[in-house]
Amino acid sequence: MGMETTIESGRREATGTQCIQRSFAIVRLLAGGDCDGEKLVDIAGSLKLSHPTAHRILKALEQEGIVERASGTQRYRLAAETAWLGVAPFNRCPITRLAVPTLEDLASRTGDSIFLSVPSHNDSVYADRRFGNFPLQAQRIKVGARRPLGVSIGGRVMLAFLGDERLANTLRDNAERFADWRCPEAAVVDGVEAARSQGYLSQDSLVDPTRHVLAVPVRDVVGRAVGAISIIAPISRLRGERATRLLPLLRAGAREVGQALGRQRVSA
Repeated sequence: MGMETTIESGRREATGTQCIQRSFAIVRLLAGGDCDGEKLVDIAGSLKLSHPTAHRILKALEQEGIVERASGTQRYRLAAETAWLGVAPFNRCPITRLAVPTLEDLASRTGDSIFLSVPSHNDSVYADRRFGNFPLQAQRIKVGARRPLGVSIGGRVMLAFLGDERLANTLRDNAERFADWRCPEAAVVDGVEAARSQGYLSQDSLVDPTRHVLAVPVRDVVGRAVGAISIIAPISRLRGERATRLLPLLRAGAREVGQALGRQRVSA
């Protein structure tokens, strides 16, 4: 009886842990999704969940005010409660606020799209963006959009300076997700190695092959990546001599943000 009780308790604990993990996976998916919401079939398919399982979790999240259905549709999106839950953590992670002057200055001086990315679990998140005056801007990339960490060029730059253990864990945990994005693991590893060697990464976008990305890490006082700043522009505009000329501006901007974060922590 004692052995059976222990086994059953272990099963319930495992099931409960799995449910929590799946719930957070859905929340992350919706956080990076379209503002009009996502269909149940797409949520289940993206996370490889059965429809009944996805529906059961969404219903529970809806009851807790974390998820809502877009008005007049059957699409799910994050509800306002998630914003209030994020207020205190946001105040403890001031990089977005501190980076604003730098992003605006870079957009003004380059004329191109400037993005701030931050690492979040096994994802990279576009935390902020500013547009320059060049006619073609990367407006399709929304603030809050997520990519598996290592898919985007900014993500590879961050992964390069998060340590070998984090790299190994991310490669393992995101292996299936890389395949979903048609992103070979070798491309992630090559990008990480190049970023470590150069201190930056300059590659064509995986998501939009007409664009090129120049990315540098924002690092804390011990050298760990806490974000990345990227220029995203048409390929013809961000290669060769111009990219070489813009790189010092980007590096100086990332250094300014890292130093501002350091001063913030010292004064806190």
